[in-house]
Amino acid sequence: MHPRRWFRMALAIVVMIMGVSIVVTASYRSSPAYAGASGAPPASCSAPIAPVTLVNPAVLTTCTQAALQAALTNGGHITFDCGPNPVTIPITSPLVTSATRDIVIDGKGLITLDGGGVTRILEKPFTPGSHIDKTSGNDLVIQNMRFINGRAPAATRTQDDKARGGAIWVTSPGTRLHIINSVFENNRTTSITDEDNQGGAIYAGNIYETIIVGSVFINNEAGNGGAFGGIATGLQVFNSRFGNNRASDSTPGGIVRGHGGALHLDGVSNDFNPITSNTVDICGSIFEDNSATRGGGAIKVTISDNLNTKATYARSTFTGNRVLDAPPAEGHGGAIYHIEDDWAGGSNEDNIEIRESTFNGNYAPKQGGGVWMTLNGRGRVINSTFFSNRAATAGTNIVGQGGGLIISRGTIDISHVTFAKNFATFQGGAVFASNQASVTLIGSIFYDNRLDPTHTNPVTTEYQGYHTNRPLTNGGGNIQFPRTKAPDFNNDINNLITSPASAILFQDPQLAPLANNGGPTPTMAIAASSPAVNHAAAATCPSIDQRGVSRPQGSGCDAGAYELVLALSLLPPFVGVGEAGTVLTVYGADFNASSKIVIDGVERPTTFVSAMELRTVLTAADVATVTNREVQVNTSTLPPVILRVIEQVYRVYLPLTRR
Repeated sequence: MHPRRWFRMALAIVVMIMGVSIVVTASYRSSPAYAGASGAPPASCSAPIAPVTLVNPAVLTTCTQAALQAALTNGGHITFDCGPNPVTIPITSPLVTSATRDIVIDGKGLITLDGGGVTRILEKPFTPGSHIDKTSGNDLVIQNMRFINGRAPAATRTQDDKARGGAIWVTSPGTRLHIINSVFENNRTTSITDEDNQGGAIYAGNIYETIIVGSVFINNEAGNGGAFGGIATGLQVFNSRFGNNRASDSTPGGIVRGHGGALHLDGVSNDFNPITSNTVDICGSIFEDNSATRGGGAIKVTISDNLNTKATYARSTFTGNRVLDAPPAEGHGGAIYHIEDDWAGGSNEDNIEIRESTFNGNYAPKQGGGVWMTLNGRGRVINSTFFSNRAATAGTNIVGQGGGLIISRGTIDISHVTFAKNFATFQGGAVFASNQASVTLIGSIFYDNRLDPTHTNPVTTEYQGYHTNRPLTNGGGNIQFPRTKAPDFNNDINNLITSPASAILFQDPQLAPLANNGGPTPTMAIAASSPAVNHAAAATCPSIDQRGVSRPQGSGCDAGAYELVLALSLLPPFVGVGEAGTVLTVYGADFNASSKIVIDGVERPTTFVSAMELRTVLTAADVATVTNREVQVNTSTLPPVILRVIEQVYRVYLPLTRR
């Protein structure tokens, strides 16, 4: 929730009795929004934290490094009053926080800390005794701030943890690091080729948790984790943007170099720091144009087996992330490189879930143009779209596998996913699954995925299939088009996505181009005449599609990530007599900027919100008497819906405690 936006949040309980509605509403007033975080995407995920309400803060009226350092030494809540305009504070040596008191720094959207490209900006020292009492580290909250041009010091030894974190460096068991509505730009480490060098903007080592909400990371660089690097910490990222961050390496080999263009996480806990939030959750975020030398163009996550940890990547968009033409090893995961290691018998453990996300135009030179994963337990890929991803280095039969997705090991369900126009040089244009992977396809679409016939064996295509490298387990409701590709792949040998062929529908799914069709991520809509409509069993499909539209809309669920809406719906579905000025929202499908809401045959001034949502304001004439109004949309073929105008709506307002 943005801290400077005033609004009312309502919880409504509606009881309909004889045409009279009683609405019970609770409301509160939030604090105002941070303009500096306008580059963050609209909030599509409910974040676990909100901006801290300051209590007896130290208010700095002199915006200098010395004044800020004095406040940090004392600890507590800190804010600024240096006039109405943005202020940049030059930082010439690292600011150091109190080691024993919790700290909140609130820049009110006006304060920039500038390291000048020569120094780290902020350090939180080790909390005394926290290596014994693993819960005792003091906490650090950064909100409504901007950190630019920070630079970590050079390494003085191999794997030097003090050479990590260009803007912020935090290492203390028990510490909670919360970053809210803040911007990090042009921060970097110095010793990028040092083994395990991490965190161009932020390094969090052996702490309880890191939570990032509503923040922006642009053009940061490190050996690993161009924006964020963490070891043994829980990590949650909500409604944030990561662009053009880099995990760079120019050496021929070594430990953990060039991984995670934006985020790099090496475990949620270890023997030194066993007590953490044990959570990895990426939700509602955008990753675009990040790069890594070796693996994970946007994200590299490694978690240990049998620790009850599941990594979730939800409602996020990954566009144009790249693994560069790597040294001889690796070259995996154009967007996500996910590893479960230290196998300890957790074969029944849920380890990874990817849902309601889009992977568009990502690239890896060897394996997994979109995602590369290996795990000992179970995972799911649900309601997601993989479009135009590439695994595309040529010249040898061990590269160019899994244009969209690689599953190296694990038990994975792929449910209601759309794979379209992905490419691999050698095997599995959309999906590659090794013999150690058990993969079930449910209600998914594979359309026009490709291989390069000059680097394959089109006579047999054994383990080369242009959609999947081999037939995967059939869960029903899947579509493959085309069935074969003449002249090079004009046979069924391992070209089938599942087996037998009779379990697959070989028809054109009639996909529209990737576009904003409502919801937080781009999708590929299907036409009303698409064979995907109602093709999958309602009993096995998710309750929503990638956009959040309820499934099923018809007798069955639609195959792929997109559920075609078959009826208009209204919010509110009824209004009281005399309630002029009520905003009427119409939900449907395939709306555009020319769409108009039509009430009783008359077009109304309409606000186009998305391909799924239109709004208008009801007039006094609309609500003058008890009646039913017919509502439709001029560009839609969906049947009209009835808006009920009822005698009276009672509203009772109750206080809502904000926790």
